[in-house]
Amino acid sequence: MAAVKLSVKKADLKESKPIRVDANGKPVMLVLIEGKVYAIDPVCSHREGPLEQGLLEGYNIKCPWHGAIYDVRTGKGHEETPWGPGQASYKVDVSASGEITVDV
Repeated sequence: MAAVKLSVKKADLKESKPIRVDANGKPVMLVLIEGKVYAIDPVCSHREGPLEQGLLEGYNIKCPWHGAIYDVRTGKGHEETPWGPGQASYKVDVSASGEITVDV
């Protein structure tokens, strides 16, 4: 994995509003929850739906296409939706100035 500094800063994120960003050609979904930034693969492992457009409830994001549910902290698929086996998750570092770095 390589650390990639993103063009967005923590101040650009809105609480519980996922966004899709580019990390040197790799798509990544970021979401800010209770002050912490999480990053997972934004392309649903079930049928490639756009997770950043899904419904976020707590730490769970639900794919808008077929309803697969993933934990944004770990990328793990939810037991209620076994057809969505899981997403890659990425380590996130936020500097004191709010710059975001993701290991992809």
